[in-house]
Amino acid sequence: MIINEIKFPIYGVMILLSLVAGCTFLYFYLHKIIEKKYIFLFIVQYVSYSLITGVSFKFKMGNIEKVSLSSYGGAIGAIIAAIVFEKIYSKKNVFIKASILSLPLVYSISKLGCFFAGCCYGLPYKGIFSVTYTANLNIPLVPIQLMETITFLIIFIISLYLKNNKNQVFITLIISALAKFLLDFLRYDHLTKIITTNQIISIIFIIIAIIMIMKNKSRQKR
Repeated sequence: MIINEIKFPIYGVMILLSLVAGCTFLYFYLHKIIEKKYIFLFIVQYVSYSLITGVSFKFKMGNIEKVSLSSYGGAIGAIIAAIVFEKIYSKKNVFIKASILSLPLVYSISKLGCFFAGCCYGLPYKGIFSVTYTANLNIPLVPIQLMETITFLIIFIISLYLKNNKNQVFITLIISALAKFLLDFLRYDHLTKIITTNQIISIIFIIIAIIMIMKNKSRQKR
């Protein structure tokens, strides 16, 4: 993004803000039940794993041409960090629950970075609220990034209201994955693809979450 002829790294700033928001949520969610030193150690692991699994590189002629972030890659890294940390700290499912609940918030803010950077754009669309990136396609597009920001912020708020539900985490996963699956149809990639990698991963997440809910109900009956 260029402001007064000065290039401003808005994408990087929004990614940083999304991680700060996620870490802040983790702290306030955990601080009453987990010692602070463990929370900070977990946050370091949460951020590190998210970036390691979320960063992807595009090479050209042996050189790095582009560095990008994968939303599902980052989410999987955060969940792995929680699983690993719970092996170290015997507080079953606390870190996993906190990590998953933080993901809609992190994703919501990060999509603002995509919106301002002009990446992950939507299908051609000339109606109200359309967006045109003059440095890219230079045609009106669906503002899919803003739609995702609003949708996942709502999902985050809804997930907090489900705090008394035993399946809060899995319901949050299902709603998030389903939203990601449906919104992906409005992205430019669908002009050439029937189903995207993101949608395939969304289906896998939904199936896993449904299986876990069924297992929980089975345990309750016993």
